[in-house]
Amino acid sequence: MYKLFASLFIITFSSWFSQGDDFVQMKDVPGFRRGLNKMATKTTTIQATFKQEKYLSILSNAVTSSGKMYFKKPGLLKWSYTKPYNYGIVLNGKQIKINDEGKVNSFEISNSKIFKELNDLIINSVQGDVLQEDRFNIVFKENKNLYLAQLTPIDKNIKDYIKHIDVYFDRKDYSVHKLQLFESEGDYTLITFEDKQFNTAISDDEFSFQ
Repeated sequence: MYKLFASLFIITFSSWFSQGDDFVQMKDVPGFRRGLNKMATKTTTIQATFKQEKYLSILSNAVTSSGKMYFKKPGLLKWSYTKPYNYGIVLNGKQIKINDEGKVNSFEISNSKIFKELNDLIINSVQGDVLQEDRFNIVFKENKNLYLAQLTPIDKNIKDYIKHIDVYFDRKDYSVHKLQLFESEGDYTLITFEDKQFNTAISDDEFSFQ
């Protein structure tokens, strides 16, 4: 089950190789935290399109997919994949529900500590409230367009599956621009968000599979 949930995070949820050289140590970490907290506090909903690129050591090319992400406070999150297949994942704080071409399965988050930890991590990442130093060692960097928080898990259960996470924030509005998740085996996943909309009406029905 641990591997299942870790895989879900990778499916759902920049790169050192493409942009790492122009990042420098962040000059004003308290100011960045204030901006991030302000954004997270005033944001009630987020909609965005996303592109996901999964890099596997056994493959020469990335596995690419795309779709739309919906977030609604206090803890509703949906990943709706449309290419190259139709696939949906909903997290509501208590359950993970998966809709695979009309076949729906549910998993209780409370059955596992790591389920709970990773559920919180996903929600907080999308909301922009992921900087929890009781769970991560964090290195802060920046360039002219982005802020970067490099998170290394402290909890051993999470470290078994996630080596570290890079979260990139847009300097204009402190929203998450992209996420890069590195697995312990060396594979990694990059998710880039576009067309972000904030505080628009989203029905609770969007987060249920009828």
